[in-house]
Amino acid sequence: MASLDVLQLIEKAKLAYQSENYEMAQVYLDEALLQSPDVPEVYFWRGKVATTDLNDEVIETAIGDFTQAIELKPDFWEAFFERGKVYLYFERFSEAEEDFKKVTQLNPSFKDVYSYLAQIEIQRGNDEKAMEYLKRVTKGGDYKYYYNLGKIFLNAKNYQLAIQNFTKALEDNKYLVDAYYLRSKAYEALGSYREALEDLKKAAMLTPEEKKFFTDMAQVYFKKAMKTADEGNIRKAADLFIEGLKINYNLKIEPEYEKILEEAAKDAMKNGEYQEAIVYLEFAERVIDNRCVDEQLPFEECLKRKNEIKNLMKQAEKGLPLKERILKKLNDIYAK
Repeated sequence: MASLDVLQLIEKAKLAYQSENYEMAQVYLDEALLQSPDVPEVYFWRGKVATTDLNDEVIETAIGDFTQAIELKPDFWEAFFERGKVYLYFERFSEAEEDFKKVTQLNPSFKDVYSYLAQIEIQRGNDEKAMEYLKRVTKGGDYKYYYNLGKIFLNAKNYQLAIQNFTKALEDNKYLVDAYYLRSKAYEALGSYREALEDLKKAAMLTPEEKKFFTDMAQVYFKKAMKTADEGNIRKAADLFIEGLKINYNLKIEPEYEKILEEAAKDAMKNGEYQEAIVYLEFAERVIDNRCVDEQLPFEECLKRKNEIKNLMKQAEKGLPLKERILKKLNDIYAK
């Protein structure tokens, strides 16, 4: 039986997990494990934290944690469900199916599991069997039905069908925030960045307190910027990078695209658009500052890049009317 201290550590870990502070959640769980190595809930939440990582090797450790939780508590249906999702992530369909079916035995009222069983059947090409499972989640024809079907197709990477079903769900319920969000993911996967941004903006309007909508929006702007740069439209690409940076100041531009803001500034100066050039260069300074801090670049490299931007800034400022130059100088002084 878990001590009061261990139970409190688990609760703290859960709160940290819910606020997306996964590192702190891990600290609490490690401490709980040291105090009591036989509490199934500790292993369960360790597994949950591991699944949030972007590294496949780390995600795979979740299987061991969920397995340990199940060994300590054989009727721990939540652990079977979470382990099944990890198996599904790695396309280990038979093992995933076994875990999901175990969930249906241990907790028959938990209907979400049938969506995952349906997803496995779609991957196998058994559409009729998938539909049978889906009908256990909700009745066919309503927005919940199409929303769940959209989720299945999204997880199966059939993005066009995912979009079609999310669209049907939204036709019946235009306030279904998650449908906008997940449809944006499908559009993003297809490289349809304009549509993805439109859906993220709709989701953000309905639930403005949800940070992930804005975080994802900034990332989509960056992806669209890189695609636009590859197509040769430097000014447009620079504008898109700036839109992303306005939303998330800390986003990092990949090194191969980093000088696009400077190239856009040069193009603006060539066209006599000196104020626009200054805007590009101000954001270029931010990007370099972020890289120097986050990546701990060598001092000489940071100094060289900053000087390159400062030299361009001086050229741009010379092109400004006298009044605007004075205002710029005053603004720089008060900004320091």
